Amino acid sequence: EKLQENALKVGEFLKKELKKLSVEFLIIGDVRGQGLFLGIELVDAQMHPLGEQAEYIANRMKDHGILMSTDGPHQNVLKIKPPIIFTKQNAKELVLYLRMIFAEDFMQV
Repeated sequence: EKLQENALKVGEFLKKELKKLSVEFLIIGDVRGQGLFLGIELVDAQMHPLGEQAEYIANRMKDHGILMSTDGPHQNVLKIKPPIIFTKQNAKELVLYLRMIFAEDFMQV
């Protein structure tokens, strides 16, 4: 089924889309990872970690049936670990919901 190849292709697409979000929402300090294992670091303008916002996003994504977790010493990194069968369409949906949540009032710092 070429699942590893799919994970690489979809992961590259998702990382590219998340980097686009980082231009739109300055709260995203970094997007990193490889394949489908990706992280989004949340920081303010002075590069201080924003753990509360990361937790907020992880909880709001549950409302849309998407499970994410937080990581890092300050719990300010959103961890994305979808199943290996994750598709490009799934990635587009993930980015759609992230964009909506990043635009919410609580996320404005």
